[in-house]
Amino acid sequence: MPRRKLHLAWALLGAAFGSGVHAAGGTQVLPWHTRGEVLEYRACGCADSCWVAQVRSVRTKVLKARLRCDCERLFYRPGPREPERVVSQRCEPNDSSDKSQAISQALERLRVTAR
Repeated sequence: MPRRKLHLAWALLGAAFGSGVHAAGGTQVLPWHTRGEVLEYRACGCADSCWVAQVRSVRTKVLKARLRCDCERLFYRPGPREPERVVSQRCEPNDSSDKSQAISQALERLRVTAR
C-alpha cells in the first residue's frame, strides 16, 4: 500500500475510534497536557480491566511514570529506576464513565505527591 494511502487509513481509523489516537500493537494515546510528554494506554485483558498507562518523553521515549491495573489492584511506578508500588486495592479508573480522563487525573495526582 502506498505511503499516502496508509496515512489516510490510519487517520480514518483514528477518527472512527474517537479522540484517542491508536498506534500499532493496540497502544492508544490518552489526553495529557505536559509539553514534551505523551500518555500511552494499552489493555492487557480482563475485559479491559487489565491495562498499563505510561507517561514517556516524546523525544527520548524514556519512561516518566507508569500506572497499571492487574484486574484488581492499582500499581504506580514514578520513573524508570523507582520500584513499583500498590497505590490502591481496586482500580478506581475502571469505575469511571470517562476512563481515559480518570487515568490521566490519577497519574497527575500521583506524580505531584511523588515529588
